[in-house]
Amino acid sequence: DDPGEGDETPEATEEPTAVPTANMPDTDPARTLGTPSGSDPFDSYEKWTWPTDSDDFIAIAFKDGFMQMTGLTTMAGWRLPMISQQTNSYIELTVNSGACAEKDSYGIIYRVPVFKEPTQGYLYEVTCDGYLRLWEWNGNIQPKGEADILINWKESEDVNTGANQVNRLGVMAVGNQFTIYMNGVPQGTVSDSSFKAGFFGVFVRSVTTPRYTVKFDEMKFWENPAQ
Repeated sequence: DDPGEGDETPEATEEPTAVPTANMPDTDPARTLGTPSGSDPFDSYEKWTWPTDSDDFIAIAFKDGFMQMTGLTTMAGWRLPMISQQTNSYIELTVNSGACAEKDSYGIIYRVPVFKEPTQGYLYEVTCDGYLRLWEWNGNIQPKGEADILINWKESEDVNTGANQVNRLGVMAVGNQFTIYMNGVPQGTVSDSSFKAGFFGVFVRSVTTPRYTVKFDEMKFWENPAQ
């Protein structure tokens, strides 16, 4: 996928906001990490400079306080904002699932090594019907790229399933260790050393519903989170 054109260097220029801890489980990293390094309410593309161009994979519209991303194929299509490269960080994404069904999915892509050519990275994927997984994508492997499953599909009771449901996805990436979270509850931990650092973003896959549109509501990150 294409992160957008231009020669700008991603920068983190943020106005951090406090994190409410009400109704958060004790396992939620956001309870203890303090003020995030950056946050974006997705009111427009401007705060984190999200590319808004369409391509063969996705179309994007900022509307009603969401970044609405429509999948145009059954493959994952993603976008990365103009935020500086991360090494150790906790990334959180709040999502409204929209008019999804069954295996329609969305998630976080992170540690994308090259901003201009986002053909590699890790993807934390969640389905409408409550399954999640973590996988690595290397689009540079010939002839058509290669996916490596790090945490295989598992059904999670922590996912709010069905259409128009709100979920908070989290990825703790410190060194070679990754822990994925769903609504503050850890879902699995794995070690992988393929990509040491990189950029992050969001993705959608229209697996069940043609032109499935997910509604991203808010994204935050904490650099160098204390463990």
